[in-house]
Amino acid sequence: MKVENTVVREFLAELLGTFVLTCIGCSVNASVAVSGAGNAGGIMGAFGWGLALTAAIYVSGGVSGHVNPAVTLGMASIGKLPWIRVPYYFLAQYIGAFIGAFITYLVYIEAIKDKFGSELKVVGPNATAGIFGTLPNAEISAGTCFIDQVVCVAFFLLIICAITDERNMGTSKGLIPIAIGVADLSLMAFAFGYNCGAPVNPARDFAPRAFTFISGWGGEVFSVRDYNYFWIPVIACHIGGIIGCWLYTLMISSHWPTQSYDVERTYVEMNTVKS
Repeated sequence: MKVENTVVREFLAELLGTFVLTCIGCSVNASVAVSGAGNAGGIMGAFGWGLALTAAIYVSGGVSGHVNPAVTLGMASIGKLPWIRVPYYFLAQYIGAFIGAFITYLVYIEAIKDKFGSELKVVGPNATAGIFGTLPNAEISAGTCFIDQVVCVAFFLLIICAITDERNMGTSKGLIPIAIGVADLSLMAFAFGYNCGAPVNPARDFAPRAFTFISGWGGEVFSVRDYNYFWIPVIACHIGGIIGCWLYTLMISSHWPTQSYDVERTYVEMNTVKS
């Protein structure tokens, strides 16, 4: 049965896109963890999540393509998305991320338990909760993690705005997913991965964390650092998304010449050359 209702179509696209992103991304984490990739794991994780986002945008980009609440909120704040769409975009993104974590669990739980033991731990040498949700570096304070994600996601959204702005470099439509996934998200992971793993996406972090809470890792996935971390990827990422969108709008987007001005300038230049 063909769905023609725009709300339903966008909801399904955001759900499926975020599912693709989270399931593939968390599966990359799981593969790195159980294979003992060592130092190469950081590179595999950064490129893996970038390619996962590329795939997610190719899947859903023709309909919506946000797959990230920080993107949705940031775009709404600058008028690129009607506010009425924000609630059901959010809902679809969190549901999609939860299902993505569940499928990763089904695929990798045997390997996880075989490698790290049957007791599922959040911290310590045999910790595996980080496969699903991010955890802070033990040496880094909550305040630094918060600043880290505000800055990281501000850059992430600023670059997305530039890539998708037809008046700027004119990125080909077919290359936009690669540019956002690999040139943007992978770059953010390399630049901001040390402090808290570069969550970037509130749904991708919170929903898998909620899944681990009910599937064997327990309440420590939220109580780690005395409940002073789990909220950071949610709050800081949203703030960063708004800042990034407004930075691009105020510094670049608002200052493009109007079409009529371009036409007039071209006419004047042509006549000047002729004369």
